[in-house]
Amino acid sequence: MAIRIVVPKAPPMPVFPPDIATEVKLIYDKFPKVGAKISVMWGSVELQKYLNTTIFDDRGGRQGFPQPVISALMRISKYHETLIPEANQGDVWNDVII
Repeated sequence: MAIRIVVPKAPPMPVFPPDIATEVKLIYDKFPKVGAKISVMWGSVELQKYLNTTIFDDRGGRQGFPQPVISALMRISKYHETLIPEANQGDVWNDVII
């Protein structure tokens, strides 16, 4: 009797807008788990929350991301913000007039 083990394949990476495709690829290449979370949560308010806590980690004792990755995460976050404007509701800085 043979046991067949089936390993689920990761979902394919969605097609991202050309404005941020290179940034998302960089994240996938350097930090695959972060890239996978971005893919799964793309288009949701939860992605904005995840990106904010990933970019600005307050847990301490962590090395942090290399500068190119931080820049890419910030560009992805800014772009995604335009898709999900309700993600900014409740942010006190949105009401500041300069």
